[in-house]
Amino acid sequence: MKTWKSDNFEIAYQVFENAAPYDLVILNGNLATSRWWHPSIESAKSHWPKNNLTGKLVFLELPGCGASPAVTGSIEIPKLVQTYTEILSQLKLNSNSRIMGHSTGGLLACYLMAQSQFSFEKALPLDPVGAHGIQFDDIVLEKYEEMKVSQELTAAIIGFTIHCNDFQSDFFKNVIVADTFQSVQKTGSFMIQALRGLDSTSIYPKIKTPITVLFGDQDILLPRKDAEEIATMVAGSQFVLVEGAGHCLNVENPSKMGQLIHQYLN
Repeated sequence: MKTWKSDNFEIAYQVFENAAPYDLVILNGNLATSRWWHPSIESAKSHWPKNNLTGKLVFLELPGCGASPAVTGSIEIPKLVQTYTEILSQLKLNSNSRIMGHSTGGLLACYLMAQSQFSFEKALPLDPVGAHGIQFDDIVLEKYEEMKVSQELTAAIIGFTIHCNDFQSDFFKNVIVADTFQSVQKTGSFMIQALRGLDSTSIYPKIKTPITVLFGDQDILLPRKDAEEIATMVAGSQFVLVEGAGHCLNVENPSKMGQLIHQYLN
């Protein structure tokens, strides 16, 4: 894991060479880490031609999440996008690169697609935060502070976002809860505050490549209409409702997520 230090943030990122049929950039949801994507990527690899893996996998962490250092001030989305832009620019992505992100990462993927220096060929936001940010109230911010000192509360809250979650599984306890608890201590509610009332409507007309927006029909965290709106704002894009999926398909059903990665990014 490497760390990129910009004028605004220190961001951890990881690059795996010769790991995909194309360069693929992956962004996480709030408090999540790249480890949450690994089972889905392993599933996708079962569909990829093993003799044509010439692209790189690029995992970008959020501020304060994973190996990223703790956040010491507020988070501003445009400044965060600028930091990601710096990282990706020095990696010199191929012209047929793809990008995908979950929740907050889905919104950030759209921001990166709107940057003129990139020419992503395809994009796959999963249950993305919409163009008008989120509408969480102050009670949610208070819960983030409580999560910092209670791993049990952290498990209860993050488990609530995962449809049909197995609270006893090793992956949930040792990866999901462990990562979330560490991340909330380092970043708290800063990202939620950055997304409250955020107006991103201006970025979508700048996106020239059609995108596929995935949304779980059992997602109880974000509004379906926000994800549908994204697909209407980018010409040629499509909205795909995934039956039986909640807010975190990449965790809930990695096999299905891997299949969709191959289907819509191939």
